[in-house]
Amino acid sequence: MGKTPRVPNNLKRLREAAGMTQEQAAEAFSLSKSGYIKVEDGERGLKADRIAKAAQIFNVTPADVLAAPGVPAGIDIDQAQEMTAAISLSGLPVFGEVAAGRWIEIDDHVDEPEYDPVPVLPDARWNARDQYGLVVRGTSINRIALDGDILACVNAVAARYVPREDDLVIAELRRHAGHLRQRTAKRFSRKNSHVELWPDSDDPRWQKPIIIPNGASPLDYQTEDEDGRIDVAIVALVTWVHRPIQRRRRG
Repeated sequence: MGKTPRVPNNLKRLREAAGMTQEQAAEAFSLSKSGYIKVEDGERGLKADRIAKAAQIFNVTPADVLAAPGVPAGIDIDQAQEMTAAISLSGLPVFGEVAAGRWIEIDDHVDEPEYDPVPVLPDARWNARDQYGLVVRGTSINRIALDGDILACVNAVAARYVPREDDLVIAELRRHAGHLRQRTAKRFSRKNSHVELWPDSDDPRWQKPIIIPNGASPLDYQTEDEDGRIDVAIVALVTWVHRPIQRRRRG
């Protein structure tokens, strides 16, 4: 899959107009300095949540943040997201990968690699702008999806989603004040005092759940291990699995 073109942004101009340094902007965005610079310079995509965050930080409209051709000034966040989606996407956008057991340095991966959109329509039960795809890596859910399959996801916060028993969800684990993260697809199960996030795999390596105490909200939790605190967020509900045609190997 090839990379999708990125929508330009006005972050540098807005930051300078606000009299902020890159260090101050990075702190406002909850990013490392190097991570923020990659977003400002366009090396990493500016997704919907950061568009809204930037509009709040700099007291401007989302369209002022985007600087995208054909997006007029003065529109609200919903309109901006719809219009930029129409400009840059021709199907379900694929924003990155999901795999178990791999911590990612935020400094190096502010956003996961972007891929060509999947040529399928978004699920009509949710707003199109709240849906995206993730490429499966590994075997931790191979009873549901294989390596290379694409999970169609709906943003949990935007959809006001409350996890239900046996739902397939995308969980994001963060440690060290968010500088390391791990994104994984798991089956959701709620017990009296805790939540269990289970693999769904016939691989012997993936047979134990992540166990976390009940959280302050249905989507946010905290746990810890020998390396310290881990913040856990349910970031998406998986709605479909899309499987590209695999080429047959010939001897």
